[in-house]
Amino acid sequence: MAHINPLHPPVNSTQYSAVNSLAGALSMVLPPDHTSQAPCPRLLPQPSYTPVSKWKAATGAADPRLPVITFDYVGQQKQGIPMRELSARNIVALGQMLQGANDPVFAETGLKRITLRILWPGYTHVDWARSINLVASGPITRTQLATQLAANFSRFMEIARTQKPTSADYSIGPSSIQFEHLVLIGLHNVLEDVWQADVAIDRR
Repeated sequence: MAHINPLHPPVNSTQYSAVNSLAGALSMVLPPDHTSQAPCPRLLPQPSYTPVSKWKAATGAADPRLPVITFDYVGQQKQGIPMRELSARNIVALGQMLQGANDPVFAETGLKRITLRILWPGYTHVDWARSINLVASGPITRTQLATQLAANFSRFMEIARTQKPTSADYSIGPSSIQFEHLVLIGLHNVLEDVWQADVAIDRR
């Protein structure tokens, strides 16, 4: 008979997103001594951005994808960084906390700017496409990129919380998901210069 640990029940498959490129990051779900009944961290299942033009969608999908950019504390892997930390701390402090903080993460890509798309489930009618300059003051570092991503999500949530969601599963608001619950795990290339963030929701 298999032993069942009452403190750590099996993780239901519905907590995992099939569309997210960093599904393995859910190894972060709970520390060994955690006994809270709060929901486990789960990945935000954002659909991949698809251009309106069928021709662009077809040609863009054929382009080689650039490697995923990850965000972690020093000494950790696939755990992510809470966006509230990225928002509250200065660049110097974050530079001591982030793994590869000063890496020029886009230096070898030749890109000058990228477009960040946020497609939050239930809020895809809130159109969010923002340009991020990668060379404004020299090649952008991992830390600088992380803070810009956090700032984008903060502004997005300010707008989205005033909108009615088409689904309540990932609703945004005071009694629902808030900015302080977001964990930045990575950034992946969807097509051409379009990127989407890999985000986990931790409401513990």
